[in-house]
Amino acid sequence: MAARQQTRVVVSVLVAVSLLLLTSAAVGFVTGSVAQPVARSVQVQMQAEPSSKSSGFSIEESSGNFEIGAAAVSFFVGLLFPLLGGFTLGLIFAVLGYLVANGTAANTLAGNKDTKDYADPATQVAGVLVQAGSSGVKAVNWAAKKIEEQK
Repeated sequence: MAARQQTRVVVSVLVAVSLLLLTSAAVGFVTGSVAQPVARSVQVQMQAEPSSKSSGFSIEESSGNFEIGAAAVSFFVGLLFPLLGGFTLGLIFAVLGYLVANGTAANTLAGNKDTKDYADPATQVAGVLVQAGSSGVKAVNWAAKKIEEQK
């Protein structure tokens, strides 16, 4: 029961964040105000050639890659979501998961006086998503290592 309730809370926060982002983008378009994009460059760094300490495919365990991993985990949750699950919902969840994981959602919520109360829960959800992304990156590295051992 607790897991189901936590899932509902996470989904509620993701829906609230998506609605906020959609409405804030529409308001910015109508009023003509220009939002400044956050300049962040995140690259997945992979090893193309084996090095002395590791061999085969691996993904660097960095915070940027954990955020991308959070988006991947969110995609799979959306893909397998009961009743409404599918590729499109997976993509929507992936975008929302990435925005929550890298802090954009919490900053947007904190910037609006009506939604300041939701900034702290969004930060907590971001921590959970980053942990899930970390686990996803580590799982990919573990699987790659096992495949390399089988060769």
